Amino acid sequence: MPVQNTKLLSGRAKAERRLSAVWLLLTSALLFPGVQAEILGEPNIQETFLNTIAEALGAYEIDVTQNLNARNVISTRIEKPRLGRFPDLPLNSLPASEEIQAWESAFSTGEISALAVLSTAAYPEPETKSFESFLVLWLSAPADERVFISFDLSDIDAAETIESVVAAYSYQLIKFSPFNTANQAGRLYATAAQRLAIDSRNARRYRSNVTEFEYLGERVRRNTNSLFKDDGNRGNRSLPRSEPSVFLKETLGDEYEASTIREIVVPGGVAFGETATLPVEVEELIYSDDRFVVLDKTGRRWQLPREKPQVLKALFDFVQRAVDIQSDSIVDIDAKGRVKMSSAIRDTDVGYEIMRADTQPFHYIDNLAVNKSVVIDINVDWKSVANEERLVFETDYEVRFLSADNMRIARTRAALEYKYRSEEHESSYQGSWGRLASRVDENTNFEGLGTNMNQVAHYAGWIGLFRKLRLDNVNFLLGRYEFMKVHKSGRETPFRY
Repeated sequence: MPVQNTKLLSGRAKAERRLSAVWLLLTSALLFPGVQAEILGEPNIQETFLNTIAEALGAYEIDVTQNLNARNVISTRIEKPRLGRFPDLPLNSLPASEEIQAWESAFSTGEISALAVLSTAAYPEPETKSFESFLVLWLSAPADERVFISFDLSDIDAAETIESVVAAYSYQLIKFSPFNTANQAGRLYATAAQRLAIDSRNARRYRSNVTEFEYLGERVRRNTNSLFKDDGNRGNRSLPRSEPSVFLKETLGDEYEASTIREIVVPGGVAFGETATLPVEVEELIYSDDRFVVLDKTGRRWQLPREKPQVLKALFDFVQRAVDIQSDSIVDIDAKGRVKMSSAIRDTDVGYEIMRADTQPFHYIDNLAVNKSVVIDINVDWKSVANEERLVFETDYEVRFLSADNMRIARTRAALEYKYRSEEHESSYQGSWGRLASRVDENTNFEGLGTNMNQVAHYAGWIGLFRKLRLDNVNFLLGRYEFMKVHKSGRETPFRY
């Protein structure tokens, strides 16, 4: 057994000794209320957890900071451990699948561990102290009370001191050790609304792809409060060359407003960016038994259409990435057949099916002097089924055919309008517009094109829903860990189609 794991075994005795000392410190604080703890960096009066424990930690030579990446904090030589937050991990920045996998992997190999803290004294001690009872409280707690502190195992002494101080304030917590399973630690990490870390010389020397440790020792960019050049690209430091160009579909204009972008940057392909309308006000999203349900604000549960978990995961990930980089583009195939696809759905069945659909429009139309087609969503409307507690949806979408004018501005020469209904899994042709619309009407197999777009329109309905839930900051904790562990891999995306 490694030496640092042996420390974990003997840590409980040391923690108990520290606990009595912490109680003395708290008693002193009551007797001498004028004593104030110094917090590194600029203080935040709205901070509760760190402000509460800062004085006690300071007595044990542990600094506290509300921004581990602040320029004035980083410029101060690190002489003792620091507990703090990251500006690029604000409240409710729940970890993505890759982050969960990286954290669990490092935990399983005995490199890192964590403290999970319910940062309020309002919760009564459960009759049986167990992971299950703590998990119930954790998942029901507000975001500002679910604190997860990651640390390098070389900082176990500092972690045990923090554990003692936190316990002295009657906060409930769990300290994970190699005897806890990664599954338990991962469940709390996946749903941690506040992700803190212990910063130290050893922690900075530790090399891993765990987000919290990658950020240690990094300084925010000048005149910003972020490590990254573009706030919209946090966590996505640069777009891969295979990623479609950042693109918002509204820049294409519509029947009444002209496009505002040059033809050369129009990605073509498929771009979805609508936010769905819902018949209920959603309070919570729940994943259970390989499907989603939503809980409305009256407590009523609504079943959503059953779909393969790997499909839902790919679409969910696309929405997270699309919002982060502010782009609607999913896939683009250029004139040479080269495929560019959102990294969120690359090498998935969803990506392969959307890529195939992108090749279909020109099979159903002739004699148009255009060089690109693009499929975009226009409206996503979810509806309740009469006398049933389930929701279905309709997607309005357009298949547009584009070319450039003499100023190289993209123009929609013809657009075909469709409505897709999830219950029937069918698209119906609604009409067309554009300067060449009459020519389209003479040479187009509308039903065949709609059939080939059914699956894409189905995906658009889910994408619109996930966008709505993210925009409304809908709580998604129950089943989140299981969902984030779903393997979405499928058919490989070719370099050329």
